[in-house]
Amino acid sequence: MNRPLNRIVVTGLGIVSSLALDREGTWSAMLEGKDGLGPLTRLSLPLEPAQIAGQVAMNPARHQTLCERMALRALDEALDGFQPDGLPDRIGIFQGAGTSGLPVAEAFLEERLAGRRGRATESAYQSPSTVTDALARRLGASGPRGTVMNACSSSLLALGQAWERIAAGELDLAVAGGAESLCRTTYAGFSCLKAMDPQKCRPFSRDRAGLNLGEGAVQIVLEPLDRAKTRGAAIYAEVLGYGATMDAHHPTAPHPEGDGAARALAMALRAGHLEASEVDLVSAHGTATPANDGAECLAIRRALGKAAASVSVTSTKSQFGHTLGAAGAFGTAAAILALRDQVVSPTLRLEDPDPACDLDCTPLEAKARRVRAALVNAFAFGGNNVSLLLRRWEGS
Repeated sequence: MNRPLNRIVVTGLGIVSSLALDREGTWSAMLEGKDGLGPLTRLSLPLEPAQIAGQVAMNPARHQTLCERMALRALDEALDGFQPDGLPDRIGIFQGAGTSGLPVAEAFLEERLAGRRGRATESAYQSPSTVTDALARRLGASGPRGTVMNACSSSLLALGQAWERIAAGELDLAVAGGAESLCRTTYAGFSCLKAMDPQKCRPFSRDRAGLNLGEGAVQIVLEPLDRAKTRGAAIYAEVLGYGATMDAHHPTAPHPEGDGAARALAMALRAGHLEASEVDLVSAHGTATPANDGAECLAIRRALGKAAASVSVTSTKSQFGHTLGAAGAFGTAAAILALRDQVVSPTLRLEDPDPACDLDCTPLEAKARRVRAALVNAFAFGGNNVSLLLRRWEGS
């Protein structure tokens, strides 16, 4: 991929998480070493062995799914620096989707199976594109929009697609990210796969036993650098490029040698014209499943070579759980704030590292350090690998 004609920067960031309902509250709690994991109350699934999840202190509203509510709240925070009439005409919306309207579909089916009619209007809220459409309506965005369903790499791929469209000069602004809420189908499905830990998850640990599921939303505003400068926008970071690959290996297991993941990391570096030695942080996929973490660390070593020895790695899933379609956006938010504040959020409960995860995985406590550039990983079921490259904004 050739270097884009436009440089693209992040000028807005909104977070709704199980730690807090805003960006700075979430970030402060992350740096303090807190997590948003607790007893499962969103769903009633008493027969499932895992009863821990990351849950947001919000509920659905009438004619609005929980995913939509969280996404719109995150959008409002991300657009805080804009005047009401300051949005351009060419706006694109790109969202990673997982459950979206699935909880509504589950409730509707439950009503019908119980012999009740249910609300026929709810069929309109079952589409995977409900969040994308809600954001477009809020902004009056009539430009291109995309809803990516690529398992747990969905929102990171959506960010990459937004970057491409702005780089090509087709858009003046894009909103990219994802929102995810807990639902019975995904919760029971991961439980059937024996991928969930009944305790709080422990990424990169020798005794890791699986993931916890979580929910939340992240929305990120991207725009060309020249436009951001002209309007005097606060700039969080620069987006340099991304890489996307396919393992073509197994429906759920990663390639044991991290082959596709390493190629995605290398592609992102090439797209951004950056050397591995300039990367100081990897915001990892880090699911805490036995197969994933070792393969990911191997992929990082393969892609970064000798530079891997000095990079910091962190897993946001130790704090939020696995937010599925929104996971890549959460990892990106953590990387953006690390670049801004020059501090890496911790991987919690990493007391006994797995020898296969022989990198600096930022155990237990946040780490202040120079962070010039960051890679964000999302390695999904089906072998769908995406890596996004970000650089600290230095004002030029």
